[in-house]
Amino acid sequence: MLLFLLVLVPMCARLPWSGDIGQHASTIWRLREDLGHPTSPMIDVPGDGSPYFSPYQLLGALVSLATGLVPLKTLHLLAVGNVLLVLAGIGAFVRTLTTRRWAPVFALLCYFFLWGTDVRVWSGYESFVSFSLGVSFPSAFAAGLMFLTWAATMWLLDRVPGARPVTTSPLARIPLHAAVGLVMFVVLLSHPFTGIVLSLGMVGILAGSLRSLKLRGWLYWGLSAAVMLAGVALWPYWSLFGLQQSAALDAMHHGLYSHPLNWFGFALVLGLPALVARFRRDRLDPLVITFALIAAAVLYGFVSGHYSWGRAYPGVIVVLQFATALELARVPRSQWFRRELSLITTVVLLFGVWVQSGAMFYLVPKSRFPKAVVHNVQTWNPWPGFQWTGAYLKYGDVVMTRGERPLVMLPAYGYFTVEAGYPDPAVAQPVLDERAADTRAFFAEGASEAERTRLMAKYHAGWVLIRPEDGEVPTGPAFTEVAHSPQGEVLLRYRP
Repeated sequence: MLLFLLVLVPMCARLPWSGDIGQHASTIWRLREDLGHPTSPMIDVPGDGSPYFSPYQLLGALVSLATGLVPLKTLHLLAVGNVLLVLAGIGAFVRTLTTRRWAPVFALLCYFFLWGTDVRVWSGYESFVSFSLGVSFPSAFAAGLMFLTWAATMWLLDRVPGARPVTTSPLARIPLHAAVGLVMFVVLLSHPFTGIVLSLGMVGILAGSLRSLKLRGWLYWGLSAAVMLAGVALWPYWSLFGLQQSAALDAMHHGLYSHPLNWFGFALVLGLPALVARFRRDRLDPLVITFALIAAAVLYGFVSGHYSWGRAYPGVIVVLQFATALELARVPRSQWFRRELSLITTVVLLFGVWVQSGAMFYLVPKSRFPKAVVHNVQTWNPWPGFQWTGAYLKYGDVVMTRGERPLVMLPAYGYFTVEAGYPDPAVAQPVLDERAADTRAFFAEGASEAERTRLMAKYHAGWVLIRPEDGEVPTGPAFTEVAHSPQGEVLLRYRP
């Protein structure tokens, strides 16, 4: 545990930039500026109904207001909290499944390093590299709360081996179950995909106690569900019940079903036999039932074409990882190098450490490592920021630009872009398409000054950011070059 803290807390201080940080920082900006009626995170339109305004982002806005830190700095603090939540949550949940002292350690190792031959960087997929990049994301926050909630569910059902029964007093039970429902609501709205995994996991745990639950027990769990539903129904920023399936989001997640064994094949090969062993010992084992439920959800996404359900994959993976860790904990230390499971898992985990070792470049520059190491380790290079624009732009300024990096990063500093860097279900698709088309028209080769001026006025844009690959820089009396970035971008002020 301490070793992970020694690595992950400095990672929170550095907070390597990956794409989604811009989205999360910009959402905090909008809430920070107007808690009651925030604008859309990426573009200057009303933000009513945007699912990006989650309890996690609201927490970030409140922390930002309380500390005076800008949202990007606030994310550093939230990242530290997320690390503590995940580490504590894994330890708490695993201890409800076994009394073996090394099980939580094995669970942490498997959680971060028992994956596959390729590194998949996506929020919610908590390989060590992915977690290092997404440690400040809502998915990390939701994962930590999910594990703690699963642990609380096991405790409240008196299914923790070697533990005393939880009090049956209604004065204690009612607040405890209400708290469980409150946390479920927070997870479900902070990261809906993790909320689905959390809910299916709770069903899997409850399924093992169906025979022992009395009427009062069902009422307590009904209270948890009622609190969760009340929180979802009363959330002022958007309605989960009104959220519709997004074709854009499905298209974005289609790749999650491509070559999945490459990025979690080892977890599958080692985890499935572990689950079979658990099933033989207990037909109502919570991990087995949870695996079946979440796997069915993932399969539904593939069959139906609603590929967003692929975001439930982490639930499948974590169950496989925990099952492997729990079986490892059953191996006596004296037999460690004589058992196939422990020997194979040791080799696979060492390989996993190598595969995930690219995360070390986020703390130590690549120049300090031999080229043989740098060239043979998978890594994601953090993007350079746009801090230099702060000398010219202010909060709320609208920038005409294009390309993934500017579109998803500039809003993190409080600015808006004409084209949205991310799809927002609260913004009509024709609006997003029109903005994207107008951006292409602005940067089209040979576009006239009059056309560019018209588009700048249409979106009240006061700035243009040109990348080297964008070609010609707009000319004319309305456009003035004011700065150049180290990456070769040109910032122009627009004054009609």
